[in-house]
Amino acid sequence: MRITQGTFASGYLTTINRTRERIVSLQNQLATGKMIQTASEDPQAADTILRLTETKNLREQYKNNAVEGQGIAETTAATLGQISDLLLNIKEVVIRAGGSANAEDKKTYGVSVNQFLTEMVDLANTKFNGKYILGGTQTLDLPFTLAADNSAVTKNPNGIDGVIKFQVGDTVTNQVNLGGEQALNGTQIFDLIIQVRDALNNGTFSSTAFVDSIDQAASHVLTAASTAASYGENFSLIGDNLEAQGNKLMEYISLYQDTDVPEAIMKLNSEQTMLSAALNTGSKILPKSLMDYM
Repeated sequence: MRITQGTFASGYLTTINRTRERIVSLQNQLATGKMIQTASEDPQAADTILRLTETKNLREQYKNNAVEGQGIAETTAATLGQISDLLLNIKEVVIRAGGSANAEDKKTYGVSVNQFLTEMVDLANTKFNGKYILGGTQTLDLPFTLAADNSAVTKNPNGIDGVIKFQVGDTVTNQVNLGGEQALNGTQIFDLIIQVRDALNNGTFSSTAFVDSIDQAASHVLTAASTAASYGENFSLIGDNLEAQGNKLMEYISLYQDTDVPEAIMKLNSEQTMLSAALNTGSKILPKSLMDYM
């Protein structure tokens, strides 16, 4: 079979163009760091990369939920710990007041208790990331309001209870909050402190009437703080696990997607050498007029 000059030239140009395409592809791989520029280059690998990326993004969202959940829970635990400390301070005041028969001293103690009450309400209205941690599901409404004359504490009429859960897995949700009803028995603890203060101020104070009640209140708040702390620890463990999963997924994605730079450079050099040799050979075999159009 006779091969014509035109057939030879056509085949030669096809080979040259394919080599150039491979060179451009390798250059793109090195420039972008990605082996696959379009799905059509390797549909199976592209599909795998897409599925792995979707899974990684979902795990990243779960991790973000875990991080926020940990923050809420740990803030709740710390806040309740501070409220428990204030209750113990009030207990000390009550014990000292019980040892004094002077009415003016008792009023001075009453001022201290009133200050603790104000601090306690402020703590109970603590926010995390712009939301009230003890507001139950009503996270944007002030949970507790202290009257202007400090005579009473009222709770949000829309409620301060309800459970909030964050999704941290495909089928896993974890509780993140403790409402004010659960953590502080609504306003009962505040009511107790107001009773102590008023008794100190009006001369009807008896330490034995309050010490046990304050102990019970402090114990209740500490238990709630411990519960919140356990939520925080759980979210921390989940977050660490999700981070490890994300890192492993990145490794898998990298296997399919990232350019092996040394290998790509070696292939590029080889292709460029072959192209140069082909052009040099072609210039000697093909008519000059054809080479002028290369």
